[in-house]
Amino acid sequence: MAHFRGLSVLVLCWLYRLGRCVVAGLGLAALIGPALAAGAVLLCAGLRLQWGLRILAAFALWRLWHWPVWVAVPAAAPRLLLMLPGLITTWLARLRHPRPRWPAPAPAVQLSLPRGP
Repeated sequence: MAHFRGLSVLVLCWLYRLGRCVVAGLGLAALIGPALAAGAVLLCAGLRLQWGLRILAAFALWRLWHWPVWVAVPAAAPRLLLMLPGLITTWLARLRHPRPRWPAPAPAVQLSLPRGP
């Protein structure tokens, strides 16, 4: 039973990625035509440029299917929601603890002492 569950999770992840490629292709086909869109999606999938497919899928959901942007972006890139807390806390820490405005000190010069006779 556990093997079936693991296999079903992998199949669902693969279907999600395939669906994202289809949605990205539909969005790009509205801009540059179906033949070029199919080539561009295959190129992005072959080179594993997932960020390009995510952007195209979010664009298609937003412009063609009239989804709100705040729903289309997480639907196309769900891990973005997991990264946002880290990005926000990093930005807040940079505001709270800014880098010093003075230059870094020069490295210390080592003097070599003459050795005995």
